[in-house]
Amino acid sequence: MEPAADLVVVLETNNRIQLAMAKGLLEDAGIPFFVSGQIATLVQDVDAFLHKWIQLQVQRNREAEARELLELLQTGEGSEDFRA
Repeated sequence: MEPAADLVVVLETNNRIQLAMAKGLLEDAGIPFFVSGQIATLVQDVDAFLHKWIQLQVQRNREAEARELLELLQTGEGSEDFRA
């Protein structure tokens, strides 16, 4: 993966199911990604009331492709726990 400066956030969520689905979509498409804030899920496991936001980042040159894939997750989903 290229330097962090070339990474862009394509998903910000506090929903672990949506995160897992998004990671699966990107993996299936062969789009490399970086998960920022994933260590926060360890805290969430200890205290379920803490819903930490996790960011999914991809290389800038794959952003459009990644956003197109992630639009599938937004269909019918509430915006309070999913931001793309």
